Amino acid sequence: MFKKAMEQLISQIDCGGELTPATSAYESERFKPLCLVHRRRGGPFWRKARYRGTDFKLKQILADGSNLPTVQQNDFSFHFSESLDMKGFAKLNNNPYIAKNLYVTIQLEGAKQVSISVSDLNESLENRKVGQSWEFVQKNYSGDLCVVTEVLMSVQPLMLRKVQKRGIELYMTLPSIVSVGGEYHVSAKSTLCIPEGSVLAYRVWDLALTKDGELSLSKPNKRSQPQSWICCDSADVNGEICYKLQCLDNGLKQRLLGLVCHITEDFELHSILSDVLSDACAGVDYSLSELNKLDKEGRECAENLLAIWSGDQLKNAADDYLCKAVSFLLASLEDLPPTTLPVLIQSMKMQILPQQLTLVTGILKDLDHSQVDQALKVETGSFTEDAFGITAEMLTDVGLHLERDSVQKTREPSLYELSVALYYLNALSSN
Repeated sequence: MFKKAMEQLISQIDCGGELTPATSAYESERFKPLCLVHRRRGGPFWRKARYRGTDFKLKQILADGSNLPTVQQNDFSFHFSESLDMKGFAKLNNNPYIAKNLYVTIQLEGAKQVSISVSDLNESLENRKVGQSWEFVQKNYSGDLCVVTEVLMSVQPLMLRKVQKRGIELYMTLPSIVSVGGEYHVSAKSTLCIPEGSVLAYRVWDLALTKDGELSLSKPNKRSQPQSWICCDSADVNGEICYKLQCLDNGLKQRLLGLVCHITEDFELHSILSDVLSDACAGVDYSLSELNKLDKEGRECAENLLAIWSGDQLKNAADDYLCKAVSFLLASLEDLPPTTLPVLIQSMKMQILPQQLTLVTGILKDLDHSQVDQALKVETGSFTEDAFGITAEMLTDVGLHLERDSVQKTREPSLYELSVALYYLNALSSN
């Protein structure tokens, strides 16, 4: 949930989209200014670049690592609060009480900005040669090398508690129960303490080596998104994946769907498996030792999913359509708002995924054109009131306000992620 909280935080305070949310509370030392990180290649086309820390700092790869710019610190004021609908158990006057509308609130206040001047760093790199360690770093860290130039760090310790595998509690707000003297008891399986000084987000610049053996800086290239993910260059591959899923034995389909639902409910398990499968499908080295971070139940679920592919098959996962389909499905579900996931499951039970997929891909294709409103009248005409209501709720979660004959953006929508989730869930749930 740390990663989810940081993603929500940065989406609100970083209008330029140049900060990358941190994904772990325990890698702060690897993401300080002048540290080297590497960009992971591959992964789903809609996802922004992800980075992993190295054990090196910029001065260690220069032949002369002295006289680098001084790191500066400034206060960074903000207030962030994110509430998630929860179900839980309360105790009122010593009588158990099931509370259906509780709210888990993640709240962070303030940070400090630690950065270096990029112009000063560029100037200091002029006529500076790299040392022997440059080749070692390039060889041992797969991906493009970058240098951290700015971070936001916490100014107070934070305590996050996992509650019933559906969220993390910073504190609970229970106005209806507390007002009458109620007491809330949380069933927590694990607690995460985020120390003061942890990195919440960071900014990087790319490092490149000139023909003269000198380092230069450049802004990271942003991945361009296709007009429609189904119409992109990998359309033939997506069609083959869909065909493979539809041709699976119904028993295996149900087994996969059950595992996917279980994984989706556990944020930590979901994040680890999403990364492992994404790396495998991109041909990047992955580590199954990450599974050791999971509790017994989570590890068993992960092993059951990975058992569908042998170790040798995972090594060739780039050619395994089934593995790629599950990888994209888990990644899309991970990148959607948490409130969207139960709506997707309900839509699957109502057997309206095909209609929703047609609607969403149509909106994705024509959202910025006048034709979208005309198409909506036709596409929403087949929806019952219940089906339309749950579909409108789903689109509200991802950033769109839907009417029968119109659609409007309320924020930058997560349509690529939703379309991928609908595409593969529809193929996996078909008989």
